[in-house]
Amino acid sequence: MKIILTENQIEFIRRYEKIKELIDEGIDVISNDEDFCGFNSSAFIEEVCWQVSDKMEHLNLPTDTVGMIENVHNWVKDNFDTYILEKFEIIMYDSNCNERFDDVDDEEYNLQESDDDDDDDDKYYSTLKSSLIRRHNVIMEEMDHYITNNLSCDEYPEDVDGFKDYILEQVTDAMMFTHNVNNWEWHDVYLLLEDIIGKQIKKTFKSWAKKHC
Repeated sequence: MKIILTENQIEFIRRYEKIKELIDEGIDVISNDEDFCGFNSSAFIEEVCWQVSDKMEHLNLPTDTVGMIENVHNWVKDNFDTYILEKFEIIMYDSNCNERFDDVDDEEYNLQESDDDDDDDDKYYSTLKSSLIRRHNVIMEEMDHYITNNLSCDEYPEDVDGFKDYILEQVTDAMMFTHNVNNWEWHDVYLLLEDIIGKQIKKTFKSWAKKHC
């Protein structure tokens, strides 16, 4: 059987080694960022993509074409996502990012009466967001756990939103009552988790249902 490669695939193959080299360089740059622990996996992959496309001249590609930048980003995501995520997990562990979840961090925010309610609200939500971002790995583990144990063609054959809501409820309970994210209202934790993992839950369910239901 003759395999026919597209022009885009040929362009990628020719540059494979150089792209890999630029990815490693980009990961090194990001890992030395003092705010590294604030990255989640999606943001990390996205930043690696930009690190690569910022050096497109090394790939002998035009640097002023939006379509070409998107092309390079797709090359990185489609062919190196697993490699990048493995690096991300290793650096997160080596940087002790999960160790920085100490309750002391969360207790920095204490609801007190304030003359400026807007500032109080801003601090409330910013500290909640920071607390969840620092616990990204834990959130993903809880999400994977509940998704794996609740995937069912009978229970949620077409109700994707119902499945998403149920998983979010379970993860919210786990984060509040097991992982001490308990200085905020349950509903607020739920809504922010929905922003972080809601789409991923739906995507995972749809992909699984397409294969099994």
